[in-house]
Amino acid sequence: MNNISRATTLATAVAATAVAVATVAAGPASAEAPAAPAAPAGPAAPVDPGAEYLKAFDTLAGAYGNDSNSGRTAGAVIGSVVGCGVGAVTGGSITILVSAGTLTPIGVLGGCVLGAGTLGFFGGAIGGAATGLPAVAAAWPQAYDQLHSKGLIAAPMPGAPS
Repeated sequence: MNNISRATTLATAVAATAVAVATVAAGPASAEAPAAPAAPAGPAAPVDPGAEYLKAFDTLAGAYGNDSNSGRTAGAVIGSVVGCGVGAVTGGSITILVSAGTLTPIGVLGGCVLGAGTLGFFGGAIGGAATGLPAVAAAWPQAYDQLHSKGLIAAPMPGAPS
C-alpha cells in the first residue's frame, strides 16, 4: 500500500532539515529590537603615497595600453606594406633608389624584408602613439584629482572642472 522509495524519503528529510535550519537561523522577525547606532569610525587609515602613485600610474598605463593597440596594429601593417615596396626599389638601403639594371631578385627580397621591418616598426610606434596618447590625456585629470584628494599633490589641476 504505502510504496515510498528510499530516495523520496531521503529527499524529503533533507528538504525538511534545510527548512528547519533556515527558520531557526532567521529568528523571529518581529521581536528584534532596533539596532543600536553605530560607533563613530576611527581616524582614517594613513595613505601610502607609493601605492597611490602606483595606482595613478596604472590608470594611465592601462588607458594607453587599451587604446594604443589598434593604432599600433594598423601602423605596423601599413608601415610593413609601404616599407616592403620602398625597400624593394632601393635594394635595402631605404634611402637611395637603385637602377633597374643593378637590382637582383635577392636584393629586392632582402630590401623588402628590411624595409618592411624598419617602416613597420616606426609605423607601429607612430600609430600606437597616435591612438594611445589621447586616452592618456583623457585619463590624466582623473589620476591627478585622485592624488590631489589624498593630499599627495598640493594644487588642483589648472583648468580642471570643479
